[in-house]
Amino acid sequence: MYILGLTTLGDSAASLIKDGELVAAVEEERFSRKKHHAGFPYRAIQFCLDQAGIELKDVEHVGHYWKPWILRHKAMQAAKSAFISKDMFKARADRGIAQVSDSYLGMFKHPKRLREHFGPSNFRFHYLEHHQSHAASAFFVSPFDSAAIMTWDGTGEDTTTLFSRGKGNKIEVLKRIKLPHSLGQFYSAVTNFIGFDMFAGDEWKVMGLAAYGQPKHYDFFREKVLTTNGRGDFKFNIRVLDHHLAKHYQFPDAIVNELGPPRLPGEELNEHHWDIACSAQKAVEETAIHLVKHLKEITGEENLCMAGGVAFNSVMNGRIFHETPFKRFYVQAAAGDAGCSLGAAMMVWHQKLGNPRKFVMNSAYWGPGFTNEQCQTALDTAGLKYHTLPDEELLPKLAKMISEGAIIGWFNGRMELGPRALGARSFLADPRRADMREILNHKVKLREWFRPLAPSMLEEHGNEVFGVEHHDPFMITVIEVAEEYKSKIPAVVHVDGTARPQMVNKETNPRYWNLINEFKKITGIPMLLNTSFNVQEPIVCTPQDAINTFGNANFDALVLENNLVLRDEN
Repeated sequence: MYILGLTTLGDSAASLIKDGELVAAVEEERFSRKKHHAGFPYRAIQFCLDQAGIELKDVEHVGHYWKPWILRHKAMQAAKSAFISKDMFKARADRGIAQVSDSYLGMFKHPKRLREHFGPSNFRFHYLEHHQSHAASAFFVSPFDSAAIMTWDGTGEDTTTLFSRGKGNKIEVLKRIKLPHSLGQFYSAVTNFIGFDMFAGDEWKVMGLAAYGQPKHYDFFREKVLTTNGRGDFKFNIRVLDHHLAKHYQFPDAIVNELGPPRLPGEELNEHHWDIACSAQKAVEETAIHLVKHLKEITGEENLCMAGGVAFNSVMNGRIFHETPFKRFYVQAAAGDAGCSLGAAMMVWHQKLGNPRKFVMNSAYWGPGFTNEQCQTALDTAGLKYHTLPDEELLPKLAKMISEGAIIGWFNGRMELGPRALGARSFLADPRRADMREILNHKVKLREWFRPLAPSMLEEHGNEVFGVEHHDPFMITVIEVAEEYKSKIPAVVHVDGTARPQMVNKETNPRYWNLINEFKKITGIPMLLNTSFNVQEPIVCTPQDAINTFGNANFDALVLENNLVLRDEN
């Protein structure tokens, strides 16, 4: 039985499962080349069908990650905002009207869209709750038979935080926190206050910047903006900081009087902005730990699964890893809305149809892949000179080049699901070079100096480098680097002595593991610096995307499967 899962509002994506096992999953942005693509994922759906060798008529169920008729709570919150300020009411009303008239009502047309575009089909269409789709995307593909589940983001239909318990093929909802109380909306509002753009996904920048600041405004955030109580709850005070106003770079006097004027986009960043980021980050971390400890109390579970956009906060994840009573963790690689396409499909298979679990998602490699021949055709069309080498020659050569300072565009196997490059579509470099972060950020990626870079490392060396057992294949948790290693790998160690590692398993990605191992043979360092293969664009998907980026960016060599393109030869 085939089940298709869909995400359609933002970070649009499609996933396809067969008899409970994942066949394909991909974000629409990888094909459209538009970051955070919002709209119906036609190309992502087509890829999933092609990957399985089927047509839409072969799909029996379609799961969708949203119930568009749940509007009452949002409408009430918009009405209440009229008593706070006219600007706040207008921001909410304008946004709500646009969503209802376009996005929400448009969801009812999705079954028709599918049949019109892909042909007649008798599938059954399921509208599923957003946060339960998040929960399913983590728990149903985790290695745990039972687990506590925390999902948190800006908002779903009306829920911002969901406490759940998973057991076998069922997920039980335990508790909800609803709008306006949202960790995701708090963080997005801070993002715009610091002069970044929440619509561009710039929350990453706040987390990176936070490491350079001091929590000078933490007490203000915790006492006036983001407060907790003893019931495993929190409140977001929109009278002081409002997400909807922040979208338009408008901020209440209450926060401006405390923090000064917001930074305008493009203005120079200074220590004051670092401190705001640090303070907001710490407020989120402390709130998250408070909530997770409560989840532990009400479930008694030893395992924790997480999803939702807030679960991308890898620094927060590191503190949860170290400071809460849970023994084992699983965070969905596509923790944001794209992952809900997988969750929706799994929700139908397990929760709706009652089927047992048999699939564990231990890798993110579910997107398009290309043969050597397809890569060569693209290279020939582009008129590039290249060398086709077997792995026995290619991998040692690449390792040597990287050890001598080269930056490699690495295109290998099927593309990753989610926003993190994990050795399928990656820039690779030497983590030992202290200047490599600046080179990559400034000369290659064309982005801010403070953006951190991460290591991909041989999983079996985790204890050696970090002093703890750590099995994160998705590069989604920040942990302390062992003292003896901090000076050895400066390019991937954050200013606070931490790193965000991807643990590479030999069975999951043997080719990538072998490349890292070749580098270890030369240098003694069991890792490579890894960052996403893109330059202010979605991560490259096709050989042509990689070739285009090679033509527009400053790096030394391009590897398309077994085909090596050298800059100095082209």
